[in-house]
Amino acid sequence: MLKRPCQIFLFFLCYAAIDGCHSTPEKGVIHFELVNADAANDSLSVHVADYKEDFTQWKAVYEQCMHDTLFPDAFYLGLQTNLGIGSISNQIEQNINKQITVLDTSAKGHILDIIAVNNSANCFSKINLNKNLQDSFYNELIRSLKNSGEYKYLSDLVDTNRITFRISTLIDYSIRPDTLVHILQRTNDSSLLYFKQILTTPGNVLLVRAGMIFGFYSEFHLKRKLSSEEVGKFKNEVNFKSGDHGENGSIKLLANQNLQVLINKNYTVFGQFYLFK
Repeated sequence: MLKRPCQIFLFFLCYAAIDGCHSTPEKGVIHFELVNADAANDSLSVHVADYKEDFTQWKAVYEQCMHDTLFPDAFYLGLQTNLGIGSISNQIEQNINKQITVLDTSAKGHILDIIAVNNSANCFSKINLNKNLQDSFYNELIRSLKNSGEYKYLSDLVDTNRITFRISTLIDYSIRPDTLVHILQRTNDSSLLYFKQILTTPGNVLLVRAGMIFGFYSEFHLKRKLSSEEVGKFKNEVNFKSGDHGENGSIKLLANQNLQVLINKNYTVFGQFYLFK
């Protein structure tokens, strides 16, 4: 999953640099503009295998779940875990600002002053996926199971011929860019001043709006029959940790003898980017 997002950023940031650096902003005043996705998405569709089909498939999932059209100038990012709202990137590095974020509420701030929740929905129905997207979810499932401690052996028992996926919650939320500029123009906080420096560096863009899923469910048949001990354990549902950043999941045996695995992990699927200068 790492190679594809890097390719995407390499392409669209070239367009961002060309389209966004013609004018010189007034000194001392931060200006911002939306990165136009049309030309970049056309180029990505030509140069990145499966981009157009994957974009179209996920767009349909988004619109069916949200009962609304996908937000404009959206870039498809795959099941992206390295980027979240407020991440700054360029064609060389993703999430340059890392732990420095404008969403920190420790300085008597209120997160709703800068964040707008545009839409959200619980989407528990089965989603139809092409092979490429099916493989993406499968890889995430196996990665999580392999990090599940005593249950990692289940990663070798998944029957790929009888497996389905459902996303849990989908949210569309954004940073208010005018509020962000207001904060950065007036701050004396050293961390935010550094954030401002990175943000306004030519070639860098900020992920301002995100279409994100909060994990997914997978139901699958097993390659072998469970022991009576395993049946007793999984009937009651078991929980596991699968990462160092709060990722976790659960495993439950269903009445049809399939296993249901819930992966609680945030994935950014669509992004809208802004240039600040």
